Amino acid sequence: MVIFYDEGMMTIKEFKQWFDEQFYSLLEIKIGGFAQHSDSDSVRKIVSYLATFAQGGKRFRPYMAYIGYTVEGGEEAVFPLYAAIELLHLFCLVHDDIMDNEAVRHGTLTVHRHIETTYHDAEVGRAIAILLGDLLLAWAYECLESVDMIEPYTIDEASQQFRIALSEVIHGQMLDVLSVMEKDRSKDMIEKSMILKSARYSFFHPLYIGMLLAGADEELKEFAEDYAVNLGMAFQLRDDIADLSSDIADGQQTLLTWYLQHVAEASYKETFEKTYFGNDWSEEDEQKLMKLLRDSGVLPFAEHEAEQYFLNAEDAIFAHDKTGEEVWQEIIAEIKRVV
Repeated sequence: MVIFYDEGMMTIKEFKQWFDEQFYSLLEIKIGGFAQHSDSDSVRKIVSYLATFAQGGKRFRPYMAYIGYTVEGGEEAVFPLYAAIELLHLFCLVHDDIMDNEAVRHGTLTVHRHIETTYHDAEVGRAIAILLGDLLLAWAYECLESVDMIEPYTIDEASQQFRIALSEVIHGQMLDVLSVMEKDRSKDMIEKSMILKSARYSFFHPLYIGMLLAGADEELKEFAEDYAVNLGMAFQLRDDIADLSSDIADGQQTLLTWYLQHVAEASYKETFEKTYFGNDWSEEDEQKLMKLLRDSGVLPFAEHEAEQYFLNAEDAIFAHDKTGEEVWQEIIAEIKRVV
């Protein structure tokens, strides 16, 4: 049966509670099965850390799949599909943290930093983390292949979309990495990276995969793209606002840094570039930067852009004459509350 709460679909909070209980049990099974390949206590301890690392996520990617599946009439709570989508995300996070040399995520040591701390060796930390990321990807495909209560043709379509999602997010990540080497990236290229790495990967693909598994026809794809990509862009902009200081320190180029370089007054651009391209950051530098972001209009610009994307998502509901308006409006409200 489709799971409903209070005569409606689960909120993100309700879904997370339901999902996490099963997801952590699944991780225990996967970890135990992998550890049985040898008698190595070291491997068992290392792979067990994945259960710790998995804690703290918002779970809105599997939630979007849940929405797509249930709204289109799915009659089973296909947890393996939702788990596959979350495992794919964890795979991306492990590798992303290595590339960005992040130390902490969701208040927990990143995988490579945990291994580095355990063995006092940065190279070992990165090498083992790469392998653990690969393992998460393998588990994601195992979960996807275990969805066996649905018609075969819908499984095939959902699997194909899953592979496209993986390919697109890798492409987007490559654009993101290269952006550090290209100090004056165009707005179009920045938006392309956002669409591939966040909007389509986190919102469109999960939503549409859920729809496909419920037997949705091709006509729904246009609505799913229009609605979910706009929703994802709004989310990413809100996220960029929250992470702006750390993004700048890492040399990441976002629409906010683009605005400073191409729209803001020349004096703000000059001050920004002195800080942005500097090798060392002081507490005073960061305070100056945050003041610059406020005074230059970057934050109002970003908030306006995010709100426009939310409005575009709402417009998509009516433009495509989508039934169930209340559900789609509530999802927008849910995402706004998350960010």
